[in-house]
Amino acid sequence: MNNRMKWYAALACIGIAGISALAYIQSTKGAPAIEVSTYAEPGAELAAATELKFLPDSSKAVPGMQLAAQSDELALYFNPETTEIAVLNRKSGKVWRSNPEDLGSDAKASPFEKDRLAAQLTINYRDAIGTLGTITNFTDSIKREQFKAEGIENGIRITYTIGDTSLGIDALPKLISKKRMEEKIYSKLDEATAKYVSNRYFPLKDNPEVLERLDTAVSRALVLTRMLDAFAKAGYTAEDLAADNQENGLSAAAGANRPNFTVPIEYQLTGDSMTIRVPVRDIKESEGYQIRTVELLDFFGAAGTAEEGYMLVPDGSGSLIELNNGKIGEEVYAQRVYGEDENNNSRRRGQISEAARLPVFGMKSGDEAWFATIDKGEGIASINADISGRKNSYNYAYASFAVRGEDELEIFKGNKVDEIQLLTDDVYKGDLQVRYSFLSGQDANYSGMAKQYREQLVKANILKPKEASSKAALPFYLDVLGAVDKRKSFLGIPYKGLMPMTTVEQAGEIADKLDAAGVSNLQMRYVGWFNEGIDHKVPKSVSMDGELGSKSELKDLAERLKAKGGSLYPDVAFQHVLRDNRDFKPASDAARFVTREQAMLAPINRAFNAMDLSLGSTYLLSPAKLPYFVDKFIDKYGSYGIDAVSLRDMGDSLQADYRVSRVVFRDVSKNIVTEQLSKLEKSYPNMMLTGGNAYALQYADQLIDVPMSSSGFSIADQEIPFYEMVLHGYKDYAGDAMNLDDNQDLNYHLLRSLEYGAAPHFFWSYESSSKLKFTAYENLFSTHYTDWLQKAADLYGKVNQALAGVQSSAIAEHIQHKPGVVEVRYDNGTSIYVNYTDEPANVDGVQVAAKNFMVGGDNK
Repeated sequence: MNNRMKWYAALACIGIAGISALAYIQSTKGAPAIEVSTYAEPGAELAAATELKFLPDSSKAVPGMQLAAQSDELALYFNPETTEIAVLNRKSGKVWRSNPEDLGSDAKASPFEKDRLAAQLTINYRDAIGTLGTITNFTDSIKREQFKAEGIENGIRITYTIGDTSLGIDALPKLISKKRMEEKIYSKLDEATAKYVSNRYFPLKDNPEVLERLDTAVSRALVLTRMLDAFAKAGYTAEDLAADNQENGLSAAAGANRPNFTVPIEYQLTGDSMTIRVPVRDIKESEGYQIRTVELLDFFGAAGTAEEGYMLVPDGSGSLIELNNGKIGEEVYAQRVYGEDENNNSRRRGQISEAARLPVFGMKSGDEAWFATIDKGEGIASINADISGRKNSYNYAYASFAVRGEDELEIFKGNKVDEIQLLTDDVYKGDLQVRYSFLSGQDANYSGMAKQYREQLVKANILKPKEASSKAALPFYLDVLGAVDKRKSFLGIPYKGLMPMTTVEQAGEIADKLDAAGVSNLQMRYVGWFNEGIDHKVPKSVSMDGELGSKSELKDLAERLKAKGGSLYPDVAFQHVLRDNRDFKPASDAARFVTREQAMLAPINRAFNAMDLSLGSTYLLSPAKLPYFVDKFIDKYGSYGIDAVSLRDMGDSLQADYRVSRVVFRDVSKNIVTEQLSKLEKSYPNMMLTGGNAYALQYADQLIDVPMSSSGFSIADQEIPFYEMVLHGYKDYAGDAMNLDDNQDLNYHLLRSLEYGAAPHFFWSYESSSKLKFTAYENLFSTHYTDWLQKAADLYGKVNQALAGVQSSAIAEHIQHKPGVVEVRYDNGTSIYVNYTDEPANVDGVQVAAKNFMVGGDNK
C-alpha cells in the first residue's frame, strides 16, 4: 500500500471528525520557514463612518437614486431601499448600474434568477458536512431589511446581515421537562391551544419526564406560526428558552442551524475610477458554515439583448466575447487569475488552457465601456463571464474570490470510494478590491482598455518606458539545453546518469554561428547547467555540472555574449523541486494539499489522462520556505561573477500551502514571491522571467513564454494581443519557442510575431534531439540547432527590420479589419498590416499579399 492509500485508510478509520487531530508529519526537520503573517495583507481598517447624508443633485441623472459622492469625472448614486449603486460618467453622461434597470421584465429569468440579478453580493458556502449552498444579499438581506448604510470619505459603506437570523423553529424548546411545560405553557393557554401544543411534543423514550419537539410536524409553515403564537401568548421568553436549553444540554445560540453572514462592502470614488472593497477580516460567519467564495457585482454594467459590443477576458493574450453571440450551448467563461493552483490532489488533468496573466476584464457597449482591474486579492480571484439567453437576458462579467482553500478527499471503503469536499478552517484575511474605470468614444474599446491598464501600471511604477534608440536591434531569444537525465548502466546495473546536450563551449559556438548569420542582441538562457541538469537539485548549493564545462568557462561565455551586445541568463527553478535530495525534506519543506498530503505532482499519462508517478515526480516548495532557498542561492551563485539570471517558475506559477499550522493562501504566496524577486533583482539587475504574471512584471528585464494566443474557449469569438498591447514599448518579450510549437510553419510565427510585437524565441541543443528518445524529455522533439539556425536567422532578419524601429513605442490600436487581416498602430505613427489569409487584402489603400505583411503608416 502506498503512502496515499495509507493516508486514506487512516482517515477511514478515524472518521472525518478526527481529521483535524491526525498528525501526518515526519520528524525530519528541513529548511527554516518564514513568519507567514509578515507577508499577509490583513486589510486596511474600516474607514471612519458617519451618518449617510446625500449631496444636493439638481441634475437628477439617475431617477430613484440619490447622489452619495462625486469627483470631477464621476458621480456615485445610491438607492437606500435596494442598496443598488450607479456610476455616472460626468463627461459622457453614461450611467453604469450595479444591477439591470429593467430586470423585473426579463422574460428569460426565473424568479430565483431575478433575485440574483438584483443582488450585489453572492456567497457560496459549505455546511458542517460539506454540502454546498448559495446565498445572496438581495434575497436574504435586502428583502429582510437587514442592512445598514453609512457614509465614508467620498463613498458609502453597506453592512449586510445575510441569512435568517431569527430563531424560527428554534424559538421553541427542542427539549423541555413536563413540569416546566405545564408551568410555562399549558397553564397559561386555553384548553384547545394547550392541546394543539401538546400534540407536537412527545416524551423521550429513555426519560418520559422530558418532552421532545416533533420537528417533522412543527417545521411546516402554518404549524410553526401557530406554535410560535401559542408560546408568545403564554409569555414564553428568550430567557425561558435559554434556561430550558441549558437544563437539557443544548446550545442557546440564535439561528445556529441556519447560515447567516455579516459582510461589509465599501464603494469609493478615487478620481476617474470607482473601487469596491470587501474587508474579509470583518466578515462574520454563523457557526457550522464556512464561506467558500465571494462574488462581487455579478451584473455591474450588464448589457441587454439589444446592445452591441463585447466583453474582454484575460484568457492568454486576451479574448473577446461578443455580446449576445448566441453560444448558450457552450460552457461559461471562468478562469483563475494566474492560472490554476497546482496545489490540489485531484491528480487528474483539467482543461488545457492558457493562463490568465493579468487580473483584468471589461465590457464595451456601443460607444461606452467599463474596464475592471483586481487591485487586491487577485491571487485568489477568478474572472467569470456569460452571455444573454442562458439564464437571463443579460451579458455580464465579474470577479469571484476563493477565500478558503478547497480540495477533494477520497475515502476508500472496500471497492467503493466516497468523495468529500474539504475547506480549510483558516480563511484569507486580506481585502478584496476591484477598480472600475470608464471609457467613452474612441477610447471605448479594448485598445483603450489596454492603454488605461498600462497607464495604471506606469503610475504604480511597475512599468517604465524603454529608452528610444534608432540603432538598437530586436532581441533574439535562445534557450540552450545543457544536460538531462538518462538511464545508463554499468556492468549491467542500471543507474541515472547525466547526458550533456550542449556544453558551454558548444553554446558559444552556436552564438558565433548566429552572429555570422546576422543575428544580434542574442539573449541566451542556459537551461540545465548546474546541480545535475535540467531537473536540478534544490538550489541551496550551486555546483556547475562538470560534463558541461567549468565555472570560469561559463563566465567567459557571459562576457563573450555581452561583447556582442547580448546576455547570458543561467536558469534556475525555485518553486518546483525537481529532484529529491538531502537539502530538501518533503515532510517539512513541501507544500501541503488541503487533505494534508505532501504536494507531489507527476507528468500526465495520456493513456489515463492522469498523473503517473512512475514517470517521475515533482514537489511544490512551500512558499514559506522560498526565502531561505533564495538567500542560499544568492550566496552561492555570487561566486560565478555573472550579473544575470533566468527564473523558470517565479513569474509563471503561483501556489498555496495548506499545511494546517501554516496556511499560505495564493495571494500571500504572491507577496512572498514578489519580495524574493525584489531581492534577486538587487543582486542580479538583469533578470529573465518566463510566463510573465502581472505581479512579476516590475522585476523582469526580459520576458519569454508570454501568451501569444488564447485558449480558444468556444464561448469566445476573437483572440487579441491585449497582454502585448499593455507591455510593448516597456518590456522586451517573446512567446514560446517556435521550434517546439505544434505549428511548425515559421511563416505563421513570423506573422504572429509581427502582429504581437514579439521577438523570435527558439529552444536548441548542440546534440541531436534524437538522443532524447526514451527519456522524460521527448517533448523536446526538435531542438537540434543545425535544423533551425539559418531559418531562424532569416526570420529574425524580417522581424527585426519591421519591429526594431518601434521597440520603444506603445501599441496605440489593434484593429481586425476582417477575419485574418489585422492592423497594429503604434504611437509613433507606424502601422504594421498582417494578412493571415490565402487571398491578398486591401486595407485603406494598402495592399498586403496573401500570408504576408506590410509596414506603413505616417512614420513610413
